[in-house]
Amino acid sequence: MFQPVGGMDQIPKALTRAIGAHRIRTGAAVSKITDKGSGVSVTYSQGGRTKVIEADYCVGALPPNILARIPHNLGTGVQTALEAITPSSAAKIGLEYKSRWWELDHRIYGGITETDQDVTHIWHPSYGFHGERGVLIGYYNYDDDADSYAKLTPKGREERAVAAGVKIYGEKYRSELASSFSHHWRQTPHLEAAWHDTPVAPTTPATSRSTTPPDGSTSPATG
Repeated sequence: MFQPVGGMDQIPKALTRAIGAHRIRTGAAVSKITDKGSGVSVTYSQGGRTKVIEADYCVGALPPNILARIPHNLGTGVQTALEAITPSSAAKIGLEYKSRWWELDHRIYGGITETDQDVTHIWHPSYGFHGERGVLIGYYNYDDDADSYAKLTPKGREERAVAAGVKIYGEKYRSELASSFSHHWRQTPHLEAAWHDTPVAPTTPATSRSTTPPDGSTSPATG
């Protein structure tokens, strides 16, 4: 499985270098979008202060479930389309181990174990072979399974995931564990979803008409 060298955050870092860091404003939460016909204004908060930026165009690339809650004047068609797109759940846990026992004992180098348990997938690292330590993805699950783990404390998630893994790999799945970190996308601020389901394809004429304002100066990126 291909992945960026140095971690997934290398992708936004590369985009930042290409665009120019001085053009990017982080820690800015949008609170209002106003289409003015000849342009657009976006109100946002940053560092405890409310600010407004004026521009010729705005591409609303926020998750639809978030964008639907932001006041705007883009019309009922846009609002209806945003509300029709439903967020989906997914969750992961990283399990750090004191040794790479899956390589030493089982000759497993990368790849995924598909299970019929609520952990769904267990991923083995495809880097750092024969290193001192390693991290497994102890679960990558979706929908109701993900939501059931979200209700637990971080320690509870770890215990439940490890108990499932012991059934497959044996006791070292528990005894060699050093630490864990779990994540649920529905609980992530400014995302609140892993991905979205659309009632119709975004490229169909019906959706295109409902998400494109008449003057076209502001357009939600619903794909």
